[in-house]
Amino acid sequence: LIFDGSDVGLGAFAIDGMEKLTDGRILLSFTAAGTVGGIAMDDSDIMQFTPTTLGSVTAGTWLMFFDGSDVGLTTNDEDVDAIGVSNDGRLLISTLGPFTVTVSGQDEDILIFNATTFGSTTAGTFAMYFDGSDVGLSTNASEDVDAGDMTASGSLLLSTVGSFSVTGAAGTSQDIFEFVPTALGDVTSGTYTLYLDLSTVGIDPTENVVAVQLIE
Repeated sequence: LIFDGSDVGLGAFAIDGMEKLTDGRILLSFTAAGTVGGIAMDDSDIMQFTPTTLGSVTAGTWLMFFDGSDVGLTTNDEDVDAIGVSNDGRLLISTLGPFTVTVSGQDEDILIFNATTFGSTTAGTFAMYFDGSDVGLSTNASEDVDAGDMTASGSLLLSTVGSFSVTGAAGTSQDIFEFVPTALGDVTSGTYTLYLDLSTVGIDPTENVVAVQLIE
């Protein structure tokens, strides 16, 4: 156990996006709006947890890291359900459904955020980072990308809300697959392989991985 959410006020919340930063801060998004650490947040927001202790006794402080409504994430479909950080330090997100911000896309896509400010007054612009439909992920609910991370080599580790089938990999919501890009952005291309089949280590195939991070 790395992080016990119930120790820090998350007993009523479900995490649907997570990223641990190199300085130890943890970015988290949730499936519903509420108040965390005395701070009102929405499911399109990302909260920052700065730990003083982790593990079975977790403690620390909360801050608003990314206020989604400040930068156009306002609909139910625009719930942030995946968080990552690019190798140049920019925020990566995916959403529960279709989104329209400075660009438009679907739940199988990943956005990159070019921030000018973070916090309770968030500002910046989005660009398309990974267009899932270009590389075989459909717009049906099953292939919604709901977990993602970037490796040091620049590949993407992905998981979906349900079953997926692309060239080179197929699995269910508890599997993680790797995308090695040859191009990213509005015209995405590359190849897939299955990275981790969690059923081989005892995770029930009906479970859903909602966040993924590779510690390198």
